[in-house]
Amino acid sequence: MEIDGYLLDDPEAIDTPAFLVYEDIVQHNIGEVLRVCGSVDRLVAHAKTHKSTDVLNLQIAAGIRSYKCATLREAEMLAEANVDEIVIAYPMLHPRKRERLVSLMQKFPNIEVKAIVSTPDHLAGLSESMVASGLELGVYLDLDTGMRRTGAQPGAEAGEIYVQAAQTPGLRALGVHVFDGHTLYKPDEAERQALVDTSIEYMHEVWEIAERHGIAADDNLAGGSWSFHLYLGEDANKVRVTPGTWVYWDSRNATIPELDFKVAAVVLGQVIDSDPGMDTVTTDLGSKTCSPDQPMEHRFKLVGYPAAELTAQSEEHGVLRLNGETLAVGDLVLAAPGHACTTTVKFPYALVVDSGGQIAGRYDHDARDR
Repeated sequence: MEIDGYLLDDPEAIDTPAFLVYEDIVQHNIGEVLRVCGSVDRLVAHAKTHKSTDVLNLQIAAGIRSYKCATLREAEMLAEANVDEIVIAYPMLHPRKRERLVSLMQKFPNIEVKAIVSTPDHLAGLSESMVASGLELGVYLDLDTGMRRTGAQPGAEAGEIYVQAAQTPGLRALGVHVFDGHTLYKPDEAERQALVDTSIEYMHEVWEIAERHGIAADDNLAGGSWSFHLYLGEDANKVRVTPGTWVYWDSRNATIPELDFKVAAVVLGQVIDSDPGMDTVTTDLGSKTCSPDQPMEHRFKLVGYPAAELTAQSEEHGVLRLNGETLAVGDLVLAAPGHACTTTVKFPYALVVDSGGQIAGRYDHDARDR
């Protein structure tokens, strides 16, 4: 079976749906992120997409030693692989989360573990945990530059929280963390660049406030998959970038014209029914399989069938309008997820496909749980 360059030997031997990762494309993407960044020192790679020690080891072998994550299980996976630096980019507010954070820091004292803060409650909770444990935690000010999800508001509020962080026992203020998720799904680079320029202005405002108070802010993190490369004009000694989905990429990210990452992860599915009168086929690619967080038409794209459009999903069924494409009951298909991260987590492991289309092993999703 070969569809648009995706080779898979003996696909009938694989039960569907199955999560496949093409190892040569993963290696291409690792090389590409290093090429774009210009230096491994500019990169803090996110672990949220692959959630796998096996993929992590490929990145470590390429020299990537600093990582970002969203969950404590991801942080634990990173620590178990003995990386140099772990940034937990999620508020460590709940007491159980803070207990696990302390345990992680105590178990792996040689790894730099860092966190984000954006409210006095974050500062108070982390300070209590660190002081009680005799630890010090480096923290970034999480700055909301337009996504409206988490983060201090730019200007006085952000500056005040940063100064408070620097004065809080058990904490060490490092700099600013910017995740500009509002740049997502905007293929026009100029539109994204304008949003990034605004984020940079807000970040610089925090630096200026910090400087007036004699506080350093020399370690800053910025960007996601759609914007990270647009921050590389900032001072290389002061700003690092934190792309997320790059290692697997996906069909929505593939609409970014200026980046050369390739979709490494696809889902093998099968056509299980058809309705010629409605010009539809039904696959086993349901909402428990592919990108349930995305709008229906963007949850996946069938590789090699560009006109086919997903019109409905239930838990185990995905209905597509063919729009001139030809598929029959029993046909096997490859679906490029619209969001790789929320597809990976649907499977306990990925089957690894080598350059010859053979199944060469599996990548266990070790950090699938929180």
